[in-house]
Amino acid sequence: MSVFDIDLLECQTAGLAMASSVRVHKLETLQKSLVERRLGQSMVWGCPDCKSRILASVPLMANNRLIAIYRVWVAVAQVLLEEIYKSFPARGGGAETTVLRRINLTVQEGEFMVLVGPSGCGKSTLLRLIAGLETLSGGNIWVGERLMNRLPPKQRDIAMVFQSYALYPHMTVYDNLAFGLRRMETGKPRQGRAARGTGFVVEWTVGGVSAVTRLLPRALRYVSPQERSVAERVQGVARMLQIESLLGRLPRQLSGGQKQRVALGRAIARNPQVFLMDEPLSNLDAKLRAETRSQIVKLQRQLGTTTIYVTHDQTEAMTMGHRIAVMNAGQIQQVASPLELYNQPANQFVAEFIGAPPMNFLPITFKAPLLMSQPPFRLTLPEQWASVLQPYDGHMLTLGIRPEHLKVGAAAPKNLLAQVDLVEALGNDTYLSATLIEGDLAGTTLQVRIEPERQVQVRDRIWLSIAVDKLHLFDPDSGSAIRPEVN
Repeated sequence: MSVFDIDLLECQTAGLAMASSVRVHKLETLQKSLVERRLGQSMVWGCPDCKSRILASVPLMANNRLIAIYRVWVAVAQVLLEEIYKSFPARGGGAETTVLRRINLTVQEGEFMVLVGPSGCGKSTLLRLIAGLETLSGGNIWVGERLMNRLPPKQRDIAMVFQSYALYPHMTVYDNLAFGLRRMETGKPRQGRAARGTGFVVEWTVGGVSAVTRLLPRALRYVSPQERSVAERVQGVARMLQIESLLGRLPRQLSGGQKQRVALGRAIARNPQVFLMDEPLSNLDAKLRAETRSQIVKLQRQLGTTTIYVTHDQTEAMTMGHRIAVMNAGQIQQVASPLELYNQPANQFVAEFIGAPPMNFLPITFKAPLLMSQPPFRLTLPEQWASVLQPYDGHMLTLGIRPEHLKVGAAAPKNLLAQVDLVEALGNDTYLSATLIEGDLAGTTLQVRIEPERQVQVRDRIWLSIAVDKLHLFDPDSGSAIRPEVN
């Protein structure tokens, strides 16, 4: 059974009403053996009625006999950003500051999308626009089929995890997890003055009884159906995140990793259509960051909820997302899978930002048909570059090569002579920082990754060979990548 399994009767009366994205469908009445076999299958079911994904299997028992099975579904939504602009007015009547311009992005249902870029590129502002914490200057934000532009945050069915955790310091972990559930509407909308008045009296009475009995021993307290549903949901999320032993603690009694799991749990408990995460791991140490990173990925795969994750750490971006959107100066530079970004960057910024150590860049002159030179360095390109580089004959280009595609070789015009300035031996890899010492390229520093078995000392002179099938070329004016023809 899933940790989200809930009693069907509670689900119908209160539990489902707390999250508009959750629905129950009666699957069928089955023989017990057949039901047990189906429950044992690890499959993702789709619902043609509400276009949602299975979250749990709920058996319906009567007199200790299984008479039916219900499937609990959670809706997953596509997020569509159209021509998003955001500007902040300047103080003192000056010109506005535009922080986002022409943002167009589609996040598919159930996708884990990572927004990555340097500090100040606008990624957190974009996340706050989706959540409704900032107002749009232009464009449209769609979640599923709903236009979000004018909806307040509480009506967007979106949960956000903040960098600072944002836990209520006076509440226990349990109450932090339950807070959002208790504030969500739990009943069907009532119409008419008489109905509203009756509903108020009932709610006031139930709430008053609960408050009066709260100080009594646990066995004598009155617990409403809604609160029982909240308790089951909180316990389920706590089991998933392995924080059951922490439910009675206050935030000040938790470590950084524990606080982050509580913040994640508060978002998960609401069953939102979309998760937003704003650099949730930046306050953790390296080991805990790696552990929590893998836990978030597993949770997202298990829940299947559309997730948009903001980070400046490229390691997080490369290891977590289905796709990555690289941002710079308020604009999206490229959207692609992690390996496509690494192997086929759209421009020089993406090539430099993705990869650690970053890509090396050298200015070179191209001469048709296939010669690159910067005396005394000369290198002949493979044949597939010939046609695409014809317009650049006699022009300067930028050559890019990653540290792992430079090898220590023999003296030759096609290789680069350099002096080693720094050696970083990590055990599994060795990184060199080397300065070129010949010709027009003298003084250029290169980052090189070599096998750990090779012994290199500071001030050694080495010849570096370039893997011609791995090099990249960029237009020096626009920074756009130039790609060879693919046979």
